[in-house]
Amino acid sequence: MRKFNQQFIPNPKEKSFTLPNLPLDIEIGCGVGLHPVQYALKNSERYLVAIEHTREKFDKFLRRYVNHNSPTNLKPVHENGISWVTHLLPDESVDRFYFLYPNPNPKPSQQNKRFHAMPFMEKVISCLKPNGTIHMATNEEFYALECVEFMTKVWKLKCIKNEIYTQADGFIGRTHFERKYLERGGKAFDLIFKK
Repeated sequence: MRKFNQQFIPNPKEKSFTLPNLPLDIEIGCGVGLHPVQYALKNSERYLVAIEHTREKFDKFLRRYVNHNSPTNLKPVHENGISWVTHLLPDESVDRFYFLYPNPNPKPSQQNKRFHAMPFMEKVISCLKPNGTIHMATNEEFYALECVEFMTKVWKLKCIKNEIYTQADGFIGRTHFERKYLERGGKAFDLIFKK
């Protein structure tokens, strides 16, 4: 795998980010914002930066954020997550990263587009504090299996959670996507890795 090279990553529109005085969590690809808003409301002692690149999804997220009284411990960001993290986060500044239902890029030729197989994961791990975690979720079994392989063997993280949920388990989806798949009888593969 090639080394991560920051100079090839475009700069984000945002020029700086001041670290909060709370434990910092980052969600990349938060969609229409169901998870980040609920997370912020349930975890007032933490600070979440939720990043969404797609304009239509971000606009829905922003409306949800405002409709829930704009929680002060949640920062909605309309950017490319790779650019924002690469250029605005220092090493060992993040407690938790969330990648909930990223595009699985299912074709074999697309493996290098999966987060766990990208050189960018090197930057993500460098931003994690010691004992920090990376939370991944997918509805694709192949993706979950490959993710565990990469995160433990290539990136040398410890897998501290590897569970499968269904709607029959009483599990309520954290994202619209997750809820949709569970309602259709699908599975949620839930993985957490520790630095």
